[in-house]
Amino acid sequence: MSSRKTINSITLLLLATISLTLSGCKDAPLSEELVLAPPSVSADSVRPENLKVMCPFIRMLERSGLLDEELAASDTNTVTKKTLTDAAYDFGCGSFECGGVIAITSSNQDSTGVDIERLHDAKSVSHDCGLTFGLGDTEVNVAVRQSTLDSFAALADSEGNLIYSDLETVKLDICAAQGVEITTTGELELKLIFAYLGGVENGSIPLSGVVSLLHATMPDNKTTEWVNASLLGAVE
Repeated sequence: MSSRKTINSITLLLLATISLTLSGCKDAPLSEELVLAPPSVSADSVRPENLKVMCPFIRMLERSGLLDEELAASDTNTVTKKTLTDAAYDFGCGSFECGGVIAITSSNQDSTGVDIERLHDAKSVSHDCGLTFGLGDTEVNVAVRQSTLDSFAALADSEGNLIYSDLETVKLDICAAQGVEITTTGELELKLIFAYLGGVENGSIPLSGVVSLLHATMPDNKTTEWVNASLLGAVE
């Protein structure tokens, strides 16, 4: 094993240990639990998604109502880092991993919190080759999202499932069409989607789950594991 791979393996092990400690060995939440509290993030929810929130996971958190109290008191759609990290944890993302990205986003926005409608201004974590937005867009583009889902559908197997390389193929095609290179953040986006939808446990994810997640709806097939460094490191 190369020294770089050795270092990466050690780093992932350390991060996984920290994440396990922070989660207190609590079981990750299930899809069935997360659709019970109103306003619901189920497929039949009457609360619309906020297309100005470009990250599908944060868009789902906003739709869930967990951010409502702080958003109501803010003129800039800003919530504290703790509130956003806690909400992400409630939906199954390790506090260390999501909290780290949230802290970087806040710093990039020169803010004490995170303006969830201004995620594109967080330059070190934002990216091109969007699955749900076009080059230069500042909110979700429904036509781009549908085009992406159509591309995924064309690659799905006879049972409607996708493997990780299918996600990569679509992402790289989008990058090539835009004339840009995929970034580390762009790759992380794919790993988060695959991991959150149970890809590590099952080896594949259902297209229906991708459709749900990109529409800020809780997928039926959410992973039963915590989304942390260990899980993300297992995506392949």
